[in-house]
Amino acid sequence: MIQKLVARLSDEDPLTRRNAAAALRLHGRRAMAAIPELARLLADEDPAVQAEAQRALDRLRTVAA
Repeated sequence: MIQKLVARLSDEDPLTRRNAAAALRLHGRRAMAAIPELARLLADEDPAVQAEAQRALDRLRTVAA
């Protein structure tokens, strides 16, 4: 499941990328492997994707602490 979501972070459609980041945020610790790909989305061309990636990273860092 996590790997499928990580793969969707590279989708052409910004809505798909944003939704994948949001879903990973909800998976908590299980999604820790997605951090590098989520960090890459901070430079995405779509501001909504950037914002969701930041929320996901913030959440994953919180559960990791």
